[in-house]
Amino acid sequence: MKFGTSLASGLLGSACLYAGAAQAQDMDGNAIIVTARQRSESLQQVPDSVTAFSAQAIEEAGIRNIDDVTALIPNLSLVDAQDAGTVAISIRGIGQVRNGEAPVALVIDGVQMTSTDVIKQTLYDLEQIEVLKGPQGALYGRNAIGGAINITTKRPTNDLEGRIGLDYANGDDRRLSGSLSGALVPDLLLFRIAADYRKFDGVFDNVTLDRKVDFVEDLNLRGRLILTPTDRLTIDVRGAYGDLDGGASWYIPLPDGQPNNTDIPIQNDFLGRSPRKTKDASLKIDYAFEPFTLTSVSAYNDTSIDLIEDLEWTPASILGARQLRGYESFSQEIRLASPSSRKLRWTAGAYLLDARKSIDTTILLSPDPTASGLPPSAYIPAPVAGADEDILTKAAYGQINYSATDALELTAALRYDHDRREQTNRLIPSPRREASFDEWQPKLSIKYSFSPDAMVYATAARGFRSGGFNPPTGVFPEVYRPEVADTLEIGTKNSLVDRKLTLNAAAFYMRYKDQQVFVLNVADQGIVNVAKTDIYGFELEAQARPMRNLQLGASLGFIDTRIKDYNGTAQFRGNSVPLTYRWSYTLFAQYRAPIADSRSLIARVDYSGRSGNYWHIDNADRQDAVHLANARLTFDAKQWSIALYASNIFKERYTEEFFAREFSAGATDIRYPGQPRRYGVVASFNF
Repeated sequence: MKFGTSLASGLLGSACLYAGAAQAQDMDGNAIIVTARQRSESLQQVPDSVTAFSAQAIEEAGIRNIDDVTALIPNLSLVDAQDAGTVAISIRGIGQVRNGEAPVALVIDGVQMTSTDVIKQTLYDLEQIEVLKGPQGALYGRNAIGGAINITTKRPTNDLEGRIGLDYANGDDRRLSGSLSGALVPDLLLFRIAADYRKFDGVFDNVTLDRKVDFVEDLNLRGRLILTPTDRLTIDVRGAYGDLDGGASWYIPLPDGQPNNTDIPIQNDFLGRSPRKTKDASLKIDYAFEPFTLTSVSAYNDTSIDLIEDLEWTPASILGARQLRGYESFSQEIRLASPSSRKLRWTAGAYLLDARKSIDTTILLSPDPTASGLPPSAYIPAPVAGADEDILTKAAYGQINYSATDALELTAALRYDHDRREQTNRLIPSPRREASFDEWQPKLSIKYSFSPDAMVYATAARGFRSGGFNPPTGVFPEVYRPEVADTLEIGTKNSLVDRKLTLNAAAFYMRYKDQQVFVLNVADQGIVNVAKTDIYGFELEAQARPMRNLQLGASLGFIDTRIKDYNGTAQFRGNSVPLTYRWSYTLFAQYRAPIADSRSLIARVDYSGRSGNYWHIDNADRQDAVHLANARLTFDAKQWSIALYASNIFKERYTEEFFAREFSAGATDIRYPGQPRRYGVVASFNF
């Protein structure tokens, strides 16, 4: 115990206490249970860097989307820009590129979401969120090169229960949500339905159009049935539908080399918008045989986006663009898992993904470049890209966990992914392009527990992200290569002072090969590779409950990235990886003041800071540090609650995304503004 505590203290140094929504225990000191390794385990006993958000924490922190999650976790960031489906997640220096695969596996109720256009979605009726850092390819596959995000929605219940939520915020932001759960046949067939509807007029002004441009109308529906005909058999059926219409692409032209200039207003004369429709369905079957459990997961997804936008973002009617993106997939996973109570625990499985994605890009040319305010119908369409891509992924994997003693656990895992892609150019007659990418993804881990409340671990793992095709325009290389990341991580997890204090730390080193980087060339979008990059960093997290109803905390993350070889020359050597924050940190405090009749008043304050981000691989343009503060005051009467909240309290003005003209081939640099101050009220009623 003394050695584990000493090691934790040495790694943490003078780090502040961290709690946030990312708890190791709940307010009563109970352990948080996660399924990071596809079996239920205590968060503090998993030899990986994992952050978990319970249902209560999600509610108290006001988490509604992935943006809210990333704001609370060090070494994890997200750029939210352009349209309804475009985001750029970066985790420990591994980032997402447009039109490429995500660096994290997004899993909802055990089903991996394979389209990157659904990462930015409304989160509602949730039970838990888990964020795993570091390569998780052994269990989650080719998209888990940087980590995984596990989202669990609330399960159907045997007793009839429901919830209604009403929100109102500035920008005439209205939201109605609700859920209903119960038994169609008690103890046999349970159901749950949930819905979320939002209508938002916007908060960003366009001075040319004299209107708000970030408007949103978003409807999300989800239904779930769980059938348990025997104690051994569980059948879980899930369906979801989303219909979003919203503003898009309110970039702002800038003078050269001024990425942090926040004085220039949105001024394009062409109103951007990006309708998105999503359909998801899944069937999960679990059957418990005597020596193992057999799990089958079948899933279907259909996502489409229709983006239309200004392309020079000025009051002049010169250029526009339209992009249609479609993604349809079917996946099947079969998994066998031994009981969790044994010393030797194993998991083995196979995975198949059959998908088709399409991208059609059209430049819109103005018939009169001296005009302003021309409607989209007046522009002359000039198609520049139109392609379909068929994707067939096959994988097999296995993992063994062995408790050699009560203190020592060994883990070995291995996965093989084979990704075959075929692309058809619909604009011009050309041969069908084909390419295959494959990789073995091993993982080895050792954990030693000094006591039930203190442990250290070391992990070596390989992550893999598939390559792919660039649009067949001749501007970019025909094929961009797959990525491989070899990572070594050491860490410690400690629960102290009767579990009132939790101290966790992790340090990592990564050799990153063929990093994929996005390049924009007017309406042409492509991906190029960086041959070799080294990344190292650390994370310090802690939480404390110094008194019964008080939580305090802080976190700190550091990432150092160095490009060793871009293209075999000295170009960009020694530069930092773009869209990666060198420092990220959070502070948190929450106090629950009891009131008579089981009621309470909950006061919460969050602070986050990020710095050291370069926008492009040349490191010529750097983002100023961003500091955001949020506050929330909730009156909780158990059956109902009402909360007042404000985000970005001090009206921090910052750049969310930036493109220098050298990397966009546009007439000027452009920036996407960060969210201004938001404030509102949230009410909910449980029955």
